[in-house]
Amino acid sequence: MTSQFVVTCPYCGEEVEIYLEPEIRGTLIQDCEVCCNPWELRVSTDGDERYVEVVRADGSE
Repeated sequence: MTSQFVVTCPYCGEEVEIYLEPEIRGTLIQDCEVCCNPWELRVSTDGDERYVEVVRADGSE
């Protein structure tokens, strides 16, 4: 199962590599390493595959 993901910040557009522990599922908040704005990470699984969706966590989506 993948633990490293490259995501694009919905604020500054930078690609950032993140690491998520294998047992993490659901929704969590994390700040962008580049611009420090908050992300909402939505982690889901489909069989052995894990997917991460990144959206703004400031309520502006």
